[in-house]
This record gives sequence, structure tokens and C-alpha cells, in this order.
Amino acid sequence: MVTITAASVGVSCQRWIAIPESEISTTNYQQIMENRRFDVLPIIPKAGETVEYFKTDVSNQYANISRHSITDNDKVPLDTNISDIIHKMVAEERMFYFLTYNNEVTGLITEANLNCRQVQVFLFSKICAIERTLARLVNYHMSNEELEELLETKASGSDKFKIILYNYRQLIKLDLENNITEHLYLIDFFNIICKKELYQQLGFRRSQWKDFDDLNVLRNLIAHPTCSLLDASNNMEVLSRRLNKIDELTTALESWKRRVAGIQNLPLGILDQ
Repeated sequence: MVTITAASVGVSCQRWIAIPESEISTTNYQQIMENRRFDVLPIIPKAGETVEYFKTDVSNQYANISRHSITDNDKVPLDTNISDIIHKMVAEERMFYFLTYNNEVTGLITEANLNCRQVQVFLFSKICAIERTLARLVNYHMSNEELEELLETKASGSDKFKIILYNYRQLIKLDLENNITEHLYLIDFFNIICKKELYQQLGFRRSQWKDFDDLNVLRNLIAHPTCSLLDASNNMEVLSRRLNKIDELTTALESWKRRVAGIQNLPLGILDQ
């Protein structure tokens, strides 16, 4: 599982755009912020660490900008997990934090920094882990023959499932067959589990299970390079909620794996193979 921290997503004080305190004039900081569309601009002192910054009073509006001292509320350790950063920004209604090492400011992370490939890879790794375990759940409760029969029914009205079955059967002819679940997508697992009521194995009701469909929207966002993780429709609150759903489903799946391993007296890791 990929794990990333604020340090790998934010910008260090060696690379950030800032304004030296000695160069501050009446409007030059405003021009820098407006030209670069920054809501936060660190101030570099003549000596010592950064302790002040400029900030727009209203995001993306540069007529009114205030000078602030960096407080403890503005800081997070640079090794903070990126999930915690996202939840913290939403809970505290903030769009930035200064990163610290031993409480000394060493960088900056903003909401815009989260719209990057590192965060997408982090989220995709979580969703892929869920996808693998959902496949194991389906394979545990359904045979390949049952799945083929179900997909045959779906194929009558869907080219997608016709192609899945064709490709699977071609591999069988080549003696390269594997589980048919290897050809399915996240949304297919959600739908199969819903149809067969396998969500009960995870302790969910049908209405609760349908709430996880939103994770497929997230999967599609991060799987396509032309899509943005954060935009007007997919804001920080939505991202935080989806992260919570990922954690909720992951916890339920891990609990199911432990239960199955205990019933069959198997090492827990065998279900990850």
C-alpha cells in the first residue's frame, strides 16, 4: 500500500515562491499573489525561520490581503499522513498549513497541492486493494461457473460483458485462464455483491452498500489523466467523505478476511494471494 505524507505533496521552503521581507513594498506582494493565483505568500525574514505570511481575505480575490503571524494552528508536522491533512483541512475549514520539522517551518502545503499525481496514486492504491479483496469475496462465495452464468445474462444487453467473456474464454483456449474476476471492474464487483446480497458478509445493509458506489466515481477520476481529482463538483468535502468510505470498506473487508481465515484455519495472508 502506498503511503504519502504532507512533505511529499507540499513544497519545501527551498522551492516555494515567497517574498523577502526587505523587498516588501506597497503592492508588489499583491502582484505576485494575483499573477500566480496564490492565496498564501510566505515572508522570508532577514534572518531565521519564516514566521509571517500574506493571505487573501477571500480566496482568489486579491483586493484585500492581510499580513499574519504563523501560529501553532497554522502548522502541521511534515510527516503527517496525507489523509489526515485532507480531513484536517475540511474539519478546520482551511486551505493551507505550514509544514514543520521540530516545530520549525520547513514548507507549505495548500489545497491546490493535493491536486497532484502523488495523491492520485495514493488513492488508486487504496482502491486497488479494495478491488482485490472484493474479488476474493466474490470468488469465495461464487464459483467461476456461477459468475459466467451471471455474466452471460448481462452480456445479452451489454457489449462490455460480451468482450469480458470472449477474452476470458480465449485465455482458456491458450491454457492461460485465471479467475474471471480478473476481468471485472470495481463497479462490477459492487453490482454483483449487491445482486447476491454478499454485502451481508461485511455487515452492511443494501442501502449502506449502495453508498459505496461513489467510490467508483473516485476511481474513474484518478484512473484518467485528463480528469482532475479536485474541481467544482469534487471538492475537499467530497474527497474527505470518499476517504472515509474507503476506510470503512477496507476495515469491513479486513474483518471478513480474518473471519474466513479463522474458519478455515488459514494464515491471514493467504487471502491476499
